[in-house]
Amino acid sequence: MTPKALCASLVLLTVTALAPVPAAADGVPPPGSPTYRYNTFDRPAPGSAYTLAEWEEDGWHADSELGLDERTLIDDSVPARSGGQSLRVFYPEGEFGARDSGVLAPFRLTPAREYYLSHWARFSEDFSWGTTSFGGKLGIGLAAGEACSGGEVCDGENGFTSRMVWRRDGQAAVYYYHMDKEGKYGDQELLRVDGADVHYPLGEWVNIVQRVRINTVTDGRANPDGEIEVFYDGEPAALVTGLRFVSNGDLVDKAYFSTFFGGSSEGFAPDRDSYVWYDDLEASASRADMCGLIDCL
Repeated sequence: MTPKALCASLVLLTVTALAPVPAAADGVPPPGSPTYRYNTFDRPAPGSAYTLAEWEEDGWHADSELGLDERTLIDDSVPARSGGQSLRVFYPEGEFGARDSGVLAPFRLTPAREYYLSHWARFSEDFSWGTTSFGGKLGIGLAAGEACSGGEVCDGENGFTSRMVWRRDGQAAVYYYHMDKEGKYGDQELLRVDGADVHYPLGEWVNIVQRVRINTVTDGRANPDGEIEVFYDGEPAALVTGLRFVSNGDLVDKAYFSTFFGGSSEGFAPDRDSYVWYDDLEASASRADMCGLIDCL
């Protein structure tokens, strides 16, 4: 199944929210909203692939996936952001696209008009940004409906995607598909903190929080009041307003694990094996749940 076909096969489902739990000693907050989801990747045992079945055991559900069996590993060989292990994703030398690089999995969320999603990422110390072209998708973003992407026309009936990307030398941006995108592919907004462009460091944990508020719809007409906001290590880094994502009433309903090299040509492929570790994944319709934005300790 191609990534486009994978997206087209999504079924809108509402999942049962995780039951509230008391705050843990390591600073994990109790969920403040019924949409709260959390994952520390502290199971299964190190060296195990983190398959779709393992995700499901931790409360995350997707109808399909690419790469989880072959290119993920629960790892304790590098210091985790919290706990003793994290999730390592593999990007093989010379490979690009979701079939052969990284992973793709649209995890279902309880639909809501606004969502926050936070995760920590750590690039390997010799990470390759590309070969002759430079760009790739990073980590977990937000999406709705059929998750419009891959050069598709977003017509208001086929959803949207909003994902993080890297460019040359690790320059960071948010990459989003919406009804009014300027060209065939998605638009982007570079991340900037205090007026300076953000470049992802190698060998260090960084936190990325994304907030998406989907637009309202009046009599089948999409209103230009959607928003994307990004925080980098707790600092405001991007804000895009006036967006039209949908015209059919779809709500944010997916935490879209979408990470791979590319671009659509082999020039985007890494010139050496590369890895990114992920940890402390949180999703919620409430800002109060986001440890990237509040003090959870």
